[in-house]
Amino acid sequence: DPDLKARGESAMNASLRRGDPRGYEVGYGAFAVNGRMLGHGDPIRVRTGQRVLLHVLNGSATENRSLALPGHTFTVTALDGNPVPNPAAVPVLWLGAGERVSAIVTMTNPGVWVLGDLSDDDRAHGMGIVVEYAERGGDPQWAPPPSPFTWDYRMFAAPNPPAAAPPDQVIEMLIEKRNAADGGFNEWTLNGTPFSMDTETPVLDLQRGKRYRLRFRNASDDLHPMHLHRHIFEITRFAGTSTTGIRKDVAMLGGYQSMEADFVADQPGRSLMHCHQQIHMDYGLMTLFDTA
Repeated sequence: DPDLKARGESAMNASLRRGDPRGYEVGYGAFAVNGRMLGHGDPIRVRTGQRVLLHVLNGSATENRSLALPGHTFTVTALDGNPVPNPAAVPVLWLGAGERVSAIVTMTNPGVWVLGDLSDDDRAHGMGIVVEYAERGGDPQWAPPPSPFTWDYRMFAAPNPPAAAPPDQVIEMLIEKRNAADGGFNEWTLNGTPFSMDTETPVLDLQRGKRYRLRFRNASDDLHPMHLHRHIFEITRFAGTSTTGIRKDVAMLGGYQSMEADFVADQPGRSLMHCHQQIHMDYGLMTLFDTA
């Protein structure tokens, strides 16, 4: 979104002109799949022709994750445990922090392969697991996907989806970054306000049984996996295009991107809505919904 990009870049440039450093980030020395770094522990053992269902959970608090298996594709069947209307084959899985993807892989390329992240550095630090075909040996091999690929939730929606039911209320969610504003870390705001752990505010009051539309607008270049506790939401608009049928509880909102998500307030009491990137959450990017 050009307007979101202009807004975010203006704020960042103003901060840098004041001499502010860029906000701190977190780095990692090692990664693991099922508790083992790549090359350690048992491989996933398969046979030619098998259809293997993978349930993938990105358990990182701060990292978004990619996953590819050379010479194979993933047929995505569910997102966050919710079946998708249009199971589609993709060369790479992408998951924000806390996201889950269920996908079937048909084993048609015998060998010993690395099922791992696209990042060479992350794989070198453990992010992957070996897939070993029966009666095959040797060192596990890696090759990147043959062509660039963009992950897009809309590819799993039904074609020509009907218009989403109108909501009872639209809740605007403008996400902005205050560069290095809190002890060197970036401060994050929703509609201009960071969440306060001391006062547990802001709180938005909802009415039980009503349908709400969250209109996310990301005025930063960071990716935000947005998560709503105790509810399932349906993505109704993504990157400027209407869609229906994709039901989730975590959804990645790209840099300078917009997204709309509908949910019914059917859980009484307080529910947390936040970015699943832990540092963003800790430094303001969350709010509470209170359903009466």
